[in-house]
Amino acid sequence: METRGSHILIGSAVVLFTLLFMGMVIWVSGNDLDKGVRSYDIFFRGSVSGLAVGGDVRYRGIRIGRVADIVIDPDDPSQVQATVEIGEDLVIKEGDIARLKLQGITGVAFVSIEGAVAGSPELGIPPLAKRPIIPSAPSELEKLFSGAPELLGRAIVVAERLADLLGDDNQAQFAGILSDLKLLTGTLANQQAGIQNTLLAMERSAASVASAAAKADTLMDDAAETMAVARGAMVGIDQTVSQDLGNLIAELRATNRDMAEVMASANRIVQRAEEPLVGFTHDGLGEAQRFITEARLMVAAISRLTERLETGGAQTLLGVEGAEVDAE
Repeated sequence: METRGSHILIGSAVVLFTLLFMGMVIWVSGNDLDKGVRSYDIFFRGSVSGLAVGGDVRYRGIRIGRVADIVIDPDDPSQVQATVEIGEDLVIKEGDIARLKLQGITGVAFVSIEGAVAGSPELGIPPLAKRPIIPSAPSELEKLFSGAPELLGRAIVVAERLADLLGDDNQAQFAGILSDLKLLTGTLANQQAGIQNTLLAMERSAASVASAAAKADTLMDDAAETMAVARGAMVGIDQTVSQDLGNLIAELRATNRDMAEVMASANRIVQRAEEPLVGFTHDGLGEAQRFITEARLMVAAISRLTERLETGGAQTLLGVEGAEVDAE
């Protein structure tokens, strides 16, 4: 009786621990049986390798449900229909997109949903559909696999070109090039002393050119100073000549006025002595006319000289017409 009682006690303890373990598993897994769920359909094009019934459904990385069923779409065999169950506390909205992602390096896939913005309306049930349909997009892994054939083809082309480049003919040419390079480096090594002398000669030539350039700069500075002194001298000469010329012009004008007065007086005298001069016309008239004519020519010459001095300046006296003196 004691043995039978101990067996019953052990069996009861095992059953109790089993029930407690199952309750713990249900609590840890987060399956709250009191909460309701909503079902959605997702149609994936391509492979859904790694996704299984019971797999996670995550919204922006947070687990919100599980995969309830995976079947081939009977209307389009190129699609895989996955039915997911999501808790009622989360509403899938328009703009949300489902993608397959891998969990770590285990190869297990899960459904990731994201994309909607604040204020988007709730995702509705399309006509003739049983459940709301969440749009899907290719995963990054699927994009990589879809582009793998093209990438592989390009790699094959590159490999073929490398093989052509490294063929026997090209290898012989490369060997010749390396031999020529070796010969060239040896020749340069033998001519090292000559190259060094050439570099020294070029350095001395550069120094000579620099010295000549410095001397040229000094010569240009001296020439500039000489030109400045010459310009100052020309300005002084021009001022002096202009001052003297002004005095000369004033004197010539006074002389011209005096000659004009003399001629006027002579005319008055002639008019007054007209009758006495009638008898003189046969003897001294010619001399008087020549005197008057020469006097008029002299007055005209003085007038022209005055005008030339006024317009031409000191250059007229030097015999250079139209010349200009650079004054600063």
